[in-house]
Amino acid sequence: MKQAHLLVALLIGCLFSPLSFAKDPNLTVEFTLPELDVSPYHRPYVALWLETPERKHVTTIALWVEKAEWFKDLRQWWRKAGRSNDNFDGVTGATKRPGTYTIEWQGKDLKGNPVKPGSYLLNVEVVREEGGRDYTRVEIDLTKDGKVTIKGEKEFATSFVTITSN
Repeated sequence: MKQAHLLVALLIGCLFSPLSFAKDPNLTVEFTLPELDVSPYHRPYVALWLETPERKHVTTIALWVEKAEWFKDLRQWWRKAGRSNDNFDGVTGATKRPGTYTIEWQGKDLKGNPVKPGSYLLNVEVVREEGGRDYTRVEIDLTKDGKVTIKGEKEFATSFVTITSN
């Protein structure tokens, strides 16, 4: 009888512990593609992805391309993730015009599994046909709320990442 009460107390303690209310980390990326005065103008291909501090691909957050055959133009992303058998359908979208866009990520990999809290590298690559290439990487910590700035050189403007850990 005491064992049953102990088990019930343990289960109730687990249900109401702070850890049981923790949710997956979220990222909100305010991403800006600048207006460029170039001719011809082609909309850029964009890839955002997470890597471990050891540079191992974790998940792709966003991938904007016209056709899958042009994945290879995003050279950094292609080397890390593009050659894999991952299904990018859930994160792929059309190329975008100049403007500011919001990209939401709910802390899950491409298979829907939660990404472990911790430190990661957020990679951003932007490439335009007959244009330039921007690639940058910033450290983020998914266990801490905060805001990180991503600085582009030409193909994307200064953008911001807001991290919400719980």
